[in-house]
Amino acid sequence: MSKIKLLDQHLIDKIAAGEVVERPASVVKELVENGIDAGSTCLEIEIRNGGIDYIQVSDNGAGIEEDDLVLAFARHATSKLETEDDLFSVESMGFRGEALSSIAAVSRVELCSNAGDGGNCIRVEGGQVVSCQPAPVPPGTTVIVRNLFFNTPARRKFLKSPVTEGNHVYDTVVRLALSHPEISFCFRNEHRMVFMTSGNGDLREAVLAIFGGDFTRRLLDIEFQYGDIKVSGLIGRPDLTRKNRKGQIFAVNSRVVRNSMLSASLEDAYQGMLVSRERPVGIIFLTIPHKQVDVNVHPQKAEVRFHDEKTVYTALKTAVRQELLKIADPVTTAETYLYHEPASEIRAPVSSPYISNNSGYQAQPVLHDDLLLFETTDERTPPIKVYGQWQDSYLICEIDGNLSIIDQHAAHERLLYNRLIANPAERLCQELAVPVALELQPDLLRLVEARIDHLAELGYHLNRLGERTVVVRSMPAMTVGGEVEALMEILEAWQDQALSEEAVLDSGLKILACKGAVKAGQRLQEREIIELIGKWAVTENRNFCPHGRPVCYTIDRTEIERLLKR
Repeated sequence: MSKIKLLDQHLIDKIAAGEVVERPASVVKELVENGIDAGSTCLEIEIRNGGIDYIQVSDNGAGIEEDDLVLAFARHATSKLETEDDLFSVESMGFRGEALSSIAAVSRVELCSNAGDGGNCIRVEGGQVVSCQPAPVPPGTTVIVRNLFFNTPARRKFLKSPVTEGNHVYDTVVRLALSHPEISFCFRNEHRMVFMTSGNGDLREAVLAIFGGDFTRRLLDIEFQYGDIKVSGLIGRPDLTRKNRKGQIFAVNSRVVRNSMLSASLEDAYQGMLVSRERPVGIIFLTIPHKQVDVNVHPQKAEVRFHDEKTVYTALKTAVRQELLKIADPVTTAETYLYHEPASEIRAPVSSPYISNNSGYQAQPVLHDDLLLFETTDERTPPIKVYGQWQDSYLICEIDGNLSIIDQHAAHERLLYNRLIANPAERLCQELAVPVALELQPDLLRLVEARIDHLAELGYHLNRLGERTVVVRSMPAMTVGGEVEALMEILEAWQDQALSEEAVLDSGLKILACKGAVKAGQRLQEREIIELIGKWAVTENRNFCPHGRPVCYTIDRTEIERLLKR
């Protein structure tokens, strides 16, 4: 049996660093928060190779005095706490005194600071001070971090691609910039300016500088007082949504936090106004008495606990809901989107080239004129009778003597996806008579540049035009009508997670199949029902759509008789 022994301090520091420094974005967050605590009015952030090789954060704050430079890299050395009571009324972004020591333990750090004493620089590598000497530097502090995890190769191996890590850094800087509109943020990636905010305190102006005009115009101002809780910020109109929660930014007492309860409260406020699976966006500030919030629950201070969650939930939901009701339009409810979309607006009829006319179905005599009844002659499948369409969304069939309900959208989606996978020639490309100009956020622009070949494989051909704009010259023929909704959804899917090269293309094909398939609420003609059922019946893995949802629900006669108590 192995003996228990104390770890040496060098190894302890590396282990502790793992709790604070997870990736380049963690480094940027800690350094920027130090700059905020120093009273900065201007912060400049630059990264190279996704922040893996180079991070620089400069501020014009109070600076660090010469006598404190070495101490600043010691664990649990901080100027922000003095007593135990201070821990329960923390107002600063940082307070544990772990950031610099954790960063320096796993990288090569150079810190130059001027607190009014002319300036000094210190170099630390792998937690060891290499040099510390006077140097003429401007007021404030500049920290340069090179070769992150150079001495912990196992940690470095688990970093994602530079594009993915760069996107995480971008997301972190955006959240910090929007939570502090009173500070000017300048962010550069590979020597190129990504965005700069003015720092004049106007949140809407900061959003405009980062996301552009189209996004900003669809935001609503909120301001609401609920007891001693104040809720303010910007929320998206119901037509401004995402497929994930990345568009939700919460700042509690100016600290950016993650909290599932806050997201649930925001989403509940939009109940009945969004299509299923859409997520609202918002930049929301909550000002709460410090003693009612515990910020010391997460190594990176990214999560908080509330003394009274129910009150916070109600305050946020009420603030958002009352603003949404001012613009509420019954035409935009989820029910309308799903069941009352005019047939003329549906993009891809089933009788398109993606469904063959050779279905193997023949009409049979029926007892009532309004009841469709078809029977398959294809030997590969059990006998199928199609009785018709219900609610313009579901096909009612009898398969092998059992009653089946088929989701027409999911069935067509599976059919299209299988064809796109099996035959790349099906990925037809359509030139646009009038190219479409898209204003994209900086992270999406970088993603377009990194995935330009994958986009071309899907049928999208784009060119960059100016700082924020790309021009779409062609798109997949499956997205008939020139819509760019599918393109935006593809980019968001690629941005949301690190995917292998194969998975990148596959996720794009799944979205194209979804967008090209018939919709719930679309009335099908008799012949279209025959064609869809005929092709679906013989397609591989027919019982699940590409995203894993069931296509068909089957109930046998015994179960029906049990339900009807026969």
